[in-house]
Amino acid sequence: MLDDLADALAHILPQILAATGAPGVGVALATPTEFRSLAAGYADLAALTPMTADSSGPAGSLSKPLLGIALMQLAEAGCIDVDAPINDFLPSGLRPPDPEPISAAMLASHQGGYRTDFIDATLTHPGPFADHFARRLAIGATPEYGGVSPLRGTPGTYAYSSLGMSLIGCAVEHLSGTRYDEYVDRHILRPLGMTDSALPAGNSAPGRWDELRAGANRAVGYMGFGPWCVPTPELHSATYPAAGLVTSPADYARLLQSLLRSAKGDGILSPTSLAQMLQPRISRSSPVTPDTWAGIALELGSPQRLGERYWWGHSAAYPWGSWWDARVYPHRDLIVVAMTNKWDMMQLHNPADRNAAGIVAGWAGRWAVEGIPPRLARAAQRSKLAAPQHTSIHQTTAQTPTREASAWMGALAAERVYGTLGVTDRWDEATTEAMARATRPADGSTPPGPDVAAFTTAVDQISALAPDPDSLRAHATRQGPAAALWALECGNTTPEFPIPVEFLAVPHP
Repeated sequence: MLDDLADALAHILPQILAATGAPGVGVALATPTEFRSLAAGYADLAALTPMTADSSGPAGSLSKPLLGIALMQLAEAGCIDVDAPINDFLPSGLRPPDPEPISAAMLASHQGGYRTDFIDATLTHPGPFADHFARRLAIGATPEYGGVSPLRGTPGTYAYSSLGMSLIGCAVEHLSGTRYDEYVDRHILRPLGMTDSALPAGNSAPGRWDELRAGANRAVGYMGFGPWCVPTPELHSATYPAAGLVTSPADYARLLQSLLRSAKGDGILSPTSLAQMLQPRISRSSPVTPDTWAGIALELGSPQRLGERYWWGHSAAYPWGSWWDARVYPHRDLIVVAMTNKWDMMQLHNPADRNAAGIVAGWAGRWAVEGIPPRLARAAQRSKLAAPQHTSIHQTTAQTPTREASAWMGALAAERVYGTLGVTDRWDEATTEAMARATRPADGSTPPGPDVAAFTTAVDQISALAPDPDSLRAHATRQGPAAALWALECGNTTPEFPIPVEFLAVPHP
């Protein structure tokens, strides 16, 4: 089954990239004992480096299952009760007392009473998460758009919070006496042979995370504007326990293999611990994976709706250049991990049925249950018998951006960092110019790119206005109908220049 599925996906990957406008996609397919890898397109458009399943990139929320595993390991050792008040297992004074106690399981299923956030992004290495949490608690607001939304919400209701879940990392440190990244490396990554995975250390010293981000297997993340891809500036996550992992599809598949084997007592957790992680805790209506449930640090498909295609795992993204989908289909003993290195900048979220990684993960599960479409199976077999070729994507003719379009690209790139994410630092002019000069069409062709001066000027303009959403909204209005139509041409669903992101520019759940 695995070989046929890999052949079918490998055959159609270039078409998936062409349809989604992504530079590349890397895929790992596995069972508890077998492994296959496939890929198409490019990890780096400027260097024309092919994407592979060993290409590494920032994996955002794929960090969260590691938190769940660490939590359950400590529970197995008798160090923590996942349903007891989390303050009992944190350094004294880190969190104020709760009117109604919050448990680790509530934090791990996004019910801890912290509002929806991204990654608490910075342009430099973050310090210890506990220090960041204390600062954020004192501020009392989320960082997006400078703090328009209160930090605290209603405990027991669902709100996706990397800040809240990262508190589990503080508990791991307090109970184990080691830094969170060291605990994960010693008790999860190294035992599973995950040599291409690392978390930030919470200090400025270069480490394995930095080596992977600068290594030869690095996948460049891109902001997508129609056919054009702008390299994303390097962003760090202050909520790194829940959002800072760097990994590859192949490496992460090793983690899911061990978790899947845990059901039979031969994995990184006991069967009882895995069952606790897979217990549905609260329903969630995610714009990426709708109609799902939250377990302990895992997303769960709907068994009633999906039947034999039921899955568990996690979707993930890292602004503004990576989307991931990691799924286990337990009824078929199938694991799928896929990464694509583009974020469609016309949409805040790139749903799983619209980004290359999510499409691969969904189709793999469907075909494992229902069978590979016969026409595709025949085409894949013919392709396999033919001479091997590099699987680049179909080339298209990308027109050189006008001066106005170059400015709009620069404005959106800067707004999503300085406004949407609320990053207070500013990258330098050399970084802005390098981003513009390295901009390429997703197909790897090399027509003249955006106007560097116009791109740079727009970045500077937004830098002066952000993070204030009213000022950014006024700037968008001044761009007029031409900018709105350009955005529509680039894939926006309405004729509007998408600044600011209205959901995050006001108080939100």
